[in-house]
Formats: sequence, structure tokens, C-alpha cells
Amino acid sequence: MADIVSQPWFWPAVIVSVGLPLALIGLTEFHNALARRGSRAAPIVLLVRNYLVPVAGILVLISQPGAWQGEGTWPRVIWTIFGLLVIVVTINAVNHLVFHRAEKGSWRDRFPTIFSDLIRFVFIVLGIAAVFWWVWDADVAGVFAALGITSIVVGLALQNAVGSIVSGLFLVFEAPFELGDWIETGGARGQIVEVNWRAVHLDTGNGIIVMPTSELADGSFVNLSRSPDPHAAVLEVEFGSDDPPGRVRELLVAVARDIPLIAPDREPAAATLSGGKYSVAVPLRNPGDRDAVLDTFATRVWYAARRAELHLDGDLTDDWRTPARLQDALRQIAPTLSLKAGEADALAAHARLERYCAGESILRPGAVPTETRFILAGSVMLGIPTDEDGFVQVAVLGRDDAIGLTALSRTQTISRAVALGEVDVVVLPVAVLDDIVRVHPVVAREIVRESENRTRLARMALQAAGGQILHVPSVLG
Repeated sequence: MADIVSQPWFWPAVIVSVGLPLALIGLTEFHNALARRGSRAAPIVLLVRNYLVPVAGILVLISQPGAWQGEGTWPRVIWTIFGLLVIVVTINAVNHLVFHRAEKGSWRDRFPTIFSDLIRFVFIVLGIAAVFWWVWDADVAGVFAALGITSIVVGLALQNAVGSIVSGLFLVFEAPFELGDWIETGGARGQIVEVNWRAVHLDTGNGIIVMPTSELADGSFVNLSRSPDPHAAVLEVEFGSDDPPGRVRELLVAVARDIPLIAPDREPAAATLSGGKYSVAVPLRNPGDRDAVLDTFATRVWYAARRAELHLDGDLTDDWRTPARLQDALRQIAPTLSLKAGEADALAAHARLERYCAGESILRPGAVPTETRFILAGSVMLGIPTDEDGFVQVAVLGRDDAIGLTALSRTQTISRAVALGEVDVVVLPVAVLDDIVRVHPVVAREIVRESENRTRLARMALQAAGGQILHVPSVLG
């Protein structure tokens, strides 16, 4: 027994026969634990278990004195395989520890992939050279000299191309933008959907622009998403020189405030320029909404200016609001108000015509209506805003329906009326309605009946939406 123990191969054999299975079992359990957690280190542990440890066991056995005649070739081959495996495992482990586990926003997270690939390539070349020098006694000095000379020649030949690529890589490393940001540079404006070491892909809404990172690095650009304040869409408009600037600015702000895409907790702003021109800035939730907001604003301000009798673009004419059309409108709603033709014509001195475009609010919650509007053409959605910035539809109003029923009771309304398309209405002040009700009490009963019907519809809509049920019947306009 003592003779066997004293043999040079005994303890290496014991280490391999006992230690190798235990190491494989331990590495298997470790790999399974990492895989369950979804760790990127699991493939590295698997590589160690399947290749590095078994090759190390073989090396322990064949490295013993007398295992091979002379130095032999196969031990060198296995040592070479072992060295290459060590290089692969080490590089993957360092890459995982340094880059894969980097905190978001840190320098390691922003480090360009191309740089890490180049560093890995250099270490692989150096590692392979070291293995061949150590195992095979190879002269690698010439290889490094040739590699250096080749690098110099290639660098001189491609200095312009490489210079632009490197400048682009430094831009990516600096990370002045990230995926999802909106940038504006020169004539291009869009959302970043992809960033790599060569180019940045911008979604302009009308296709994808592939912009080289070197072009961004050599020029200037604006990151619209990095501003401490919401990005504002700016538009210049012109009004007549006789229009009071204060009224114009109030109109512009009111129109901008009613656009759904503006940033919350931010107010639009309007400024007076020279020559009857005004500038309005609309804060946006998302810079990508700019075109939609400007289009909506330009459309709505046209209708709002004519309702306010202001002269957008210096236009002093309005061929739609004519006395003849007003008379026709009053005669259209005369049966609704129990009026005769002569009584309806007499209202022309107090009534007026208005038009609204799709999306405009004709009645807003929280207001006490001082006028009632009767729909001449188009349709209007009547609903109730909810606490979650939602909207519960109650009814769709059409021809001859009234908007602002709570004007007679001088009650604050909780409803919102929104035009579903272009809507024409005739407006009657509450004082005129009071006179009509005194002469024709049936009108008051009809208004009360319609108000109760809308309240009933509101209760049904809120109950279906899971909202609070109305208990006060006179607050729905």
C-alpha cells in the first residue's frame, strides 16, 4: 500500500477521480441557479464546466513524469487548448463583470460596443501569442512588428474614414441622446429609433433617415427631449391692425389651452410682434406631436377668430354670417321655442351665428352658461369628464338640440360639449330666453324635460363606466 501511495501518479489520479466529479457537480448546480435567475453569467459557467475543467483534469494526468516519452506533441496540443479556453473564459468573464452588469446611465453602460469588441480582439491576439510563445517556444516578435506596421499603413490609408468613425464613436460614448429622444439638426427632425457605432436612425413620420454619427459629431443638433421644460410648438399668426392686441392674445391662449396634446401643468403663451403679427407657444407632451398640434391650432384659430369678430390674416369679410342666414336660422328653431315667424324674426337683434370645427369645446364643465346655443347643422357629443382625465359620453346632439340648458337656472354645468365635425349654431342670450319663457311657459317645461332626460342618460352612462351616479338633475348642459 505504501508503495502505491508513493507513486508519482497516485495523488494526481486521486485528485482527478474525486475532484473532477465534485467540481462538475458544483458547477452544474451553480449554472442551474444562474439560469433560473436569467443571469448572463450562466453560459460562462457552462463553458467552464463542459470544457475548461475536463481539459484541466487531462493536463493533471499527462503532466506527470513518465506519462509521455520525451516532451511529446500531444501534451503541447492540450496545453494550447487549455490556454485558449482560459483566454475565452477570462474575456467573457471580464466583459460580463465590466459591461453587462453596468448600471444604466454609467460610463460602462454608454461604452460603445465597437470599442469593447476591439479591446477583446487585441486581448485575444495577445493571449494567443503568449500561448504559442510559452507552449511552442514560438518567436512572436515578428508577428507584433508586422501587425504594427500593417496598422500604420491601414490607418494612413483610411485616416479620413476612420477619423469620421472615431468622432462618431466618441459622440455615442458621450451619449447626448438615447433611444426615444427627439432631435433636430439642419433640415432633419425626428425620433431616434436606433443608434449604432456608424449611424443614428431617425423616424421623421415620413420615413427613416439614416444619419451618420460623424455628421452629428461635426455639426450641432438640438435634443428636444432633454429640455427641463416641455418642448413648445411655436407659430406666428397675423391679425388685422384694428384688432385689440389684448383680445387677440387671450384668444390665442384659449385656443391653445383647449388642444388635448399640450403638456399638463404648463400654460401656452402669446406675444405681440410688429405689424399685427403674434407669436404663440404651445407646450407639448411629446415633441413628436408638434405637427399635429400646429395643424389643430391653425384650424381652430380660424373658427375662433370669426366667432370673436377678430380678423385673422387681416381678412375683414365674413360671407357666412349674413342677416339672411341668421333669419333662416331663427325660423328653423322657432318651433322648438314655440315661436311664430314674426316672433322669431324679432330675435335677430339679439342672436348671432357661430361655427365650430371638429374637436372644439362648445360647452366646458365648471361654467355657468350665459347663452344657449341651438344646433343648426352638424352633431355634438355631450359627455362628463372623469377624475382620470377620461370622458364618459352621455348623448350625441343633433339638429335643433340645445347646448347650455342650465343657463335658465343660472347653474354651473358639469358637462362638456364637443363638436364631432363642423357645427353651425345660433346663439341666444339668457335674457332673451327669459322673455320667451315668460310668454311661452311650455318652453320651460320642455327644457326641464330635456334636462331630466339627459340626466337619466348620464346616470346610465356613468353606471356602465363604473363612475359616480348623478344626484342633481339640473347640472347637465
